Amino acid sequence: MKHLLTLAAIAAATLANGATAATLIQFDSEQGASRGFDAFDSRTGTLNAVTLTVKLAKTRGWAVGAPSGSASTANVSWTIAGNWRLGSNNNALGEPLVALNGSGSAVVPLDRSDGDYDFGFFGVTATGAATFQFDPAQFLNRRITFNGYDLGQTVGSGDTSFTGIPAGGTINQLRGGCIVDNGNASAPGEDFCGSASYTLTYDYTPAVPEPGTWALMIAGFAATGAALRRRRRTLAVG
Repeated sequence: MKHLLTLAAIAAATLANGATAATLIQFDSEQGASRGFDAFDSRTGTLNAVTLTVKLAKTRGWAVGAPSGSASTANVSWTIAGNWRLGSNNNALGEPLVALNGSGSAVVPLDRSDGDYDFGFFGVTATGAATFQFDPAQFLNRRITFNGYDLGQTVGSGDTSFTGIPAGGTINQLRGGCIVDNGNASAPGEDFCGSASYTLTYDYTPAVPEPGTWALMIAGFAATGAALRRRRRTLAVG
């Protein structure tokens, strides 16, 4: 029994001097059904910091054209310097931006016709990443969902520049389009135009039991020790 009481006293003193830090990590993405992030249960402890890391790879669709019969392909190069806007179901978190950048090139077959123009579709991709620190109070006992938007999906945003447009040709962004597969363009919706993934981290200090709770635990240890001693004596007498 003496040993049991000693262990209980050591445990109580250790937690009373300060609980160790702990971390909870959750993941989510905009592909498929976004589940959002579980709230921090204030009974768990004290939430000290909330960190959100965002990683992006966003695509857009374009069409390049040339006067009919003037070219069979277009050798197009592009540079992207745009932004993606973070949104959520909590206005207090604001709408911070993540820079989107990219560059590349494509040989685009001009295998479609529209009156006096031949044209073809192609896709461009930009990537970005950022880490944000949020007010922990906004995550206490409140579920949070994030859903951002590539501002470059808006036709006329002007965040993409091109070279290699055929003489007398044109280049136009597809409204809502972002996927080009075997020369065919489709518009699945911005959430599916590439990827957006989230990692949310809660850094917290676990709750420390109240002195009354420790008293009950120590009393329980004492009762257990006394019962074991009585049992040993009974066995010895028998």
